[in-house]
Amino acid sequence: MFVSKEFHVKTKKGLQIIDLTQEVKNFIAEHQCTNGLVNVFTKHTTATLKINELEDGFAKDLELWCDKYVPTDEFYHHNDLPNRDPNTMYHDREESLDGHSHLRYLLMWATSETIPVVDGKMQLWRWQSILFIEMDHGKERTVVFSFTGE
Repeated sequence: MFVSKEFHVKTKKGLQIIDLTQEVKNFIAEHQCTNGLVNVFTKHTTATLKINELEDGFAKDLELWCDKYVPTDEFYHHNDLPNRDPNTMYHDREESLDGHSHLRYLLMWATSETIPVVDGKMQLWRWQSILFIEMDHGKERTVVFSFTGE
């Protein structure tokens, strides 16, 4: 069996963490997924997915870490629009000044996470959550849930 579903996330700000764990559990229950693998995939290069503990101290540490290694107020060639190759830019909407977001994404480097499902339950440990992390400014994002198995 293979099933897939798009899920939309509306973020409000940059460096926002959204817990998708319950939505993935709902997807598994809705499709009566028993044993296999569930994959969570983001269609974006300025947002990431991670399995980690969702706790206020972690969120603050992540923000401080990102600001230390990839501050938003640095010069980024990606944001130097007059000198960028026009073939790499959007033509149907305004180009975003998000050079820092792309680099932050690379530091965390995860477009997807895959979790085993046994007897209809994800095999996450007690403190693990599936986290969508916005690196850019608030916007609507698309995440794909898919399951392969029985």
